[in-house]
Amino acid sequence: MPTPPSLQSTVDRYAKSLAVPHGLQQLHGRKKHRPTQPQMTLAPAMVLTSVAAFEGFVEEFNAVVGGIRGLSFAQIVRIAHTNSPSLKDFHDDLLKQLSSWEDLNWKRDFALELFSPPAVGGTNWWGRQSVGWDEAVRQADAWVQVRHSLSHGLTRGYLTEVWPGPMKAGIHASYVLRPYAAGKHSLSLHSAINCARILRYGAEILSTQAAIALSDQPPKWRAVPAFPLDA
Repeated sequence: MPTPPSLQSTVDRYAKSLAVPHGLQQLHGRKKHRPTQPQMTLAPAMVLTSVAAFEGFVEEFNAVVGGIRGLSFAQIVRIAHTNSPSLKDFHDDLLKQLSSWEDLNWKRDFALELFSPPAVGGTNWWGRQSVGWDEAVRQADAWVQVRHSLSHGLTRGYLTEVWPGPMKAGIHASYVLRPYAAGKHSLSLHSAINCARILRYGAEILSTQAAIALSDQPPKWRAVPAFPLDA
């Protein structure tokens, strides 16, 4: 078997992929009270590109971990083959490969700041919330549902709409969207930033823990877009 790529190389390519949603975030006239329709389409575009970049990263990272473990090409193909992976899927795939990696301390310590949507009938002010690992996984599952609705033309994303139910028994896409009356929800830039942050920081902590389990150098994430809430 040839020498597998480094874990760092997978993170470097993820950074390149995330440059697209990061650029879309910069294009948005966020400080305007009423963004134009072209600006409104940037939020669903951010979600589509963020989820696609995450999927590519998961597939490649799983393959590299398999290569480091000395698996055959056939075994690596089976491991790396994914279909719309969520953060939970990535966690579980790594756990199957690295049965000794599960240190619960990092889960207890994980905290990620996100936007919190306004309540129905309230102001347009988005608050802040800090979520733990279990909630981040739950929201990541919902973002897979959002991506499915967008990519299959079930919703446009930039309007206030009724979103369809999940592909399988699971969490509804509306869980991570801004609620409105009559069961409608919208996908705004704030929501899209949440999506990018959940997948990006979830990927970082899992890649770090996997590297530790492999007695490898944890990848550096400084060059990966961070999608700050104040940008």
